Amino acid sequence: MKRRRVCVLCGAAAGAAPGFSAAAAALGELLARQGHEVVYGGSSSGCMGALADAALAVGGHVTGIVPRQLISNERPHQRLTDLEITADLASRKLRMFARSDAIIALPGGTGTLDELLEALTMKRLDYLEHPIAVVNVLHFYDPFITLLAQCIDTGFADRTQRGLFDVLAEVPAVRAWLLQ
Repeated sequence: MKRRRVCVLCGAAAGAAPGFSAAAAALGELLARQGHEVVYGGSSSGCMGALADAALAVGGHVTGIVPRQLISNERPHQRLTDLEITADLASRKLRMFARSDAIIALPGGTGTLDELLEALTMKRLDYLEHPIAVVNVLHFYDPFITLLAQCIDTGFADRTQRGLFDVLAEVPAVRAWLLQ
């Protein structure tokens, strides 16, 4: 099996349903147990913290990338394998993508959506070749998928854009997805 450096996009908040943090923890453990490196936003809180804690608990390699201006807000995780501090949010995204070879989006807020849309745009424009998946925990990404369909239906995006990413119903599906 090919070992990957997987960039995980997710929230520094836990979300309103316990299933969100549970999915982040399950993904962190799954990736670490399979020998994949986790690359993420570096926070110790919310889904980000759950992801890192679970991966580290089973001996995983976890790299956090935090912009200098968010060090006080996002409280970088103190036990990471590697922590990189960037000048700003734009640099953070580029470093997370550069240090990975696959991208998985879990539920999150506007920052997570920004990162996902940037990755999809970069892939569409051939700046990025990474496979991209969204894990549709508790149907979180249903409205996003509907919005993309509307962009296609109204002529603002071509149909090939739907093929830029895969939708996975749950975390266990990541195992097979990474083998593709």
